[in-house]
Amino acid sequence: MPIDPSMLAKSIGTLADLDPEQDLAATLHQAVIAAKQLFDADAAGVMLADLDGQLRWASASDQRAQTLEDNQEVFAAGPCLQAYTSGRAAVMQDATLEQRWGEIALTFVEVQIRSGLSVPVELGGGAIGTLDLYAVDPREWDDTEVSALQAYAGVVASLLGAAAKAELKGTLAEQFQVAVDSRVD
Repeated sequence: MPIDPSMLAKSIGTLADLDPEQDLAATLHQAVIAAKQLFDADAAGVMLADLDGQLRWASASDQRAQTLEDNQEVFAAGPCLQAYTSGRAAVMQDATLEQRWGEIALTFVEVQIRSGLSVPVELGGGAIGTLDLYAVDPREWDDTEVSALQAYAGVVASLLGAAAKAELKGTLAEQFQVAVDSRVD
């Protein structure tokens, strides 16, 4: 389904008022829901790397998306891992036909999802996670969808960057206050 650039801009615009400094989990959830709606997907999610560089579930539109994200984490396989490690979009057009996905395809079929699209979320020059879409039916994700999801991933990266900066400022402010309170006059 081709993505209209004006609809992409409008959808991204709905994310402008989000405040990741106040509630990052709610912000990510709203971004996931907005992406799901724009792309007419059946589920969506975000995975982020932990301190060891392993992808972990971070947000999902629903239980089905969370199951898919959790299983890609457990099996260390699937479109999310491929997008994260390659730095490029990863497409699963039909989980029932694509043997290259191995065991993770069984999970897709089990939760009645046949296709997926994952793109890396990049910050600071490298991938920190993925933004993921899932569809009940087989789907050939076209170039407009890939490009639009990459734009959405850029917004998610900006939201995460803002949250990280706020966290750092808060930590530095706390350290400063401790230093001031503990100084010897």
